[in-house]
Amino acid sequence: MLTNTEKVLSVLMLFLVVSVAGSFFQTKSAMEEMVRLEADHKEHVDDVNTEFRERVKNVELDNIGQGKKIQEGRQMILANTKLIYAKADSLGDLIDDLAYEIKRVDRDLSKKIKNVERDLEGVEDNLNRKIRNNQRDITKLKKEVKTLTDEVFPPEEEAEKK
Repeated sequence: MLTNTEKVLSVLMLFLVVSVAGSFFQTKSAMEEMVRLEADHKEHVDDVNTEFRERVKNVELDNIGQGKKIQEGRQMILANTKLIYAKADSLGDLIDDLAYEIKRVDRDLSKKIKNVERDLEGVEDNLNRKIRNNQRDITKLKKEVKTLTDEVFPPEEEAEKK
């Protein structure tokens, strides 16, 4: 009779053999599928290449004698390209000039704004000084009016004492 260890090892060995056999059959079927796909691929590529060659040949036959027109078109494209570069350069110069002018105007406006702010601060200081002086003068005038009023129209208590 087999011991427990031998039974467990036998079951594991049997499982391992079944797994290896399954993997082998799966790999074999995958390889067969790859061979079939490769054959289909080659056949398809050959069809596409043949069709492409025929189309290129037809295009070449259609374009025979049109070399002069192609050359004229090429010359026109080159002339337009030169014109575009020339215009782009002049636009670049204009943009640089405009950027310089914008910086100059910004600098001038900044100076003027600072001057106006400084002038406003000066006006504000003068206005505050005038307000304080006027308040002081008004207070002084109020005291003088009260003093004069008290002298001309003395309070009733003082009038009775006199």
